[in-house]
Amino acid sequence: MLPYIILSILVRLAGAQSGGKVLEKYGKQVQLSPPTTSSYQEWFDSNRVHSTRNNTNIEDFKTQLRRSLENTTAAYNSTFMQQLVEERQRYLEKLNEGQFINDQRRLVEELLDPNFYEKTVHPRKDYTQPTRINLSMSLYQILDVDEHMQSIEVNVWMVQHWYDEFLDWNPVDYGMINRTIVPYNQIWIPDTYLYNSEELEQKKTESLMNAQLETGHWSQKKNGAKVQLMFPAIYKLSCRMDVRWFPYDRQNCTFIISSWTHDKQTIDYWPLSSQVNLGNMARNDEWEVISFEFVRVEESFKCCAAPWVMLYAHLVIRRKPLYYMINLVIPTSIITIVAVTGFFTPTSSSSERDEKLYLGINTLLTMSVMMLMVCNQMPSTSTYVPLMSWYYIGIIMVIVVGTFLATGVLAIHGQKHYNKPISDRIRKLVYNPVVEFFILSPPTSLIDLWTEFGVISEQRHSTHLDPLLVQMDPVTAHDPQHFFGSISSQMCDLQSTYSYTARLATITRQYTQHAKMKALRKNQYRMSMDTSQARSVKKQKMQRRCSLEWEFLANVLDRILLTVFCGFTFAVFVILVGFDSFFTVHTKSAHK
Repeated sequence: MLPYIILSILVRLAGAQSGGKVLEKYGKQVQLSPPTTSSYQEWFDSNRVHSTRNNTNIEDFKTQLRRSLENTTAAYNSTFMQQLVEERQRYLEKLNEGQFINDQRRLVEELLDPNFYEKTVHPRKDYTQPTRINLSMSLYQILDVDEHMQSIEVNVWMVQHWYDEFLDWNPVDYGMINRTIVPYNQIWIPDTYLYNSEELEQKKTESLMNAQLETGHWSQKKNGAKVQLMFPAIYKLSCRMDVRWFPYDRQNCTFIISSWTHDKQTIDYWPLSSQVNLGNMARNDEWEVISFEFVRVEESFKCCAAPWVMLYAHLVIRRKPLYYMINLVIPTSIITIVAVTGFFTPTSSSSERDEKLYLGINTLLTMSVMMLMVCNQMPSTSTYVPLMSWYYIGIIMVIVVGTFLATGVLAIHGQKHYNKPISDRIRKLVYNPVVEFFILSPPTSLIDLWTEFGVISEQRHSTHLDPLLVQMDPVTAHDPQHFFGSISSQMCDLQSTYSYTARLATITRQYTQHAKMKALRKNQYRMSMDTSQARSVKKQKMQRRCSLEWEFLANVLDRILLTVFCGFTFAVFVILVGFDSFFTVHTKSAHK
């Protein structure tokens, strides 16, 4: 590339008027023709630095230059070549004598001379024309995102450059120095300010050091020296957090950058690029940067007639939900499943189910503590409820309803102590379809009782007594004294009407009937005792059957509630886990 640049310079100079000056007077020693383009300056600077670093002498430089032109077909002006070599020799001599240090010092002193430069003056000779500030930004690191305080802290590298018409110089007069460094507080700089910064003192956020000046002598526009101000900054700005979809939320934080005292008539801001540089950004484990773009807006305020130029830098970040899934969502789901499985808890040794109620209450307290952990990270706002809070509210409602239903199951289980049979409607509604659907089997003892009561039917037993016993007075029939007293009275009555023989036969017959009645009474008593024992055994079996039926009904309800709540908890967990993909697809389709 270098030979072609030199060749183009030589061809242009060969056609110029002979005897013209190649360079302006440098050190008042040699007269050369001035360059017509900036190619010569670039070539001269590059060879100067290269020769200085490698300590190239005049002969080596002459040899390298001639070798680069050996393959060219155009002839070059030997007079110009000789003058160029002599200029190179003087440059090396001045470099060896340290005169360039004096040139740089002289350049800075003359540029910043208070008699000729005032840093508080607008850097335009025509004050009615605004100064254009080109601004660029590089995001280095996201330091902190505080959802509770609704703020974000970032480390950025800022670059501002503009043209100062009072700081230009001719590099030929200062040892071909095109760039120099000066302190930032010695020149005019714009009062660029971050409007939504939480730190009012700018010195605490920006680390201003030096400014780089580059001459505009070789430029055709002649706008003055180019001033470039580069500095790192740590900005903490307010950012309204939208945590409705936490932990799958996206945040859009806007940097509002503009001058605090200059409107568009004085300073005109323009972004150097619509995209903020993310190439040097340090990786953040919690947040992922989606986009960072500049937008230029002109806004009018009531205080001022002219509009103000505002630069809005929109930083869109997305949260990485893995941390919250591992530490909040999955443990909460596991605890909820443990609480729900309380419906599957069998009865204790005392045939009670109080442990279910205790388990539900303890789980409810655990969920309350975990919800407090989430609330400490969320902003105190009533505009919306985060997705994670809805998840915890749903889980708490599941546990509360499950605890209440467990109380109902305990009440159903306690009906066994009242020996009340289950109605046929409940038995038909619950036992037949539900037992078959959940593949439940009743206890063996209950099946035996159902079989026994299905085979044995209740029979009414009647006792046939003797007609005489039926005709007798009940009191006489059951009391021997009254029975014999009645016999004596009857014998006295018969003495007056019947003969003695007849009366004796009558008494004998009555005595025989009394003996039969006594034996019948014994049989009747024995039969009543057997019936009472049978009824007692049957009553005990009936009580056992009712108790087992209520227990089995409680088990069936436990299985139903266990299935319903486990399915609901699993569905909520799947929805929350898969919400990230749904939210991403929905957001992309909305942008389209």
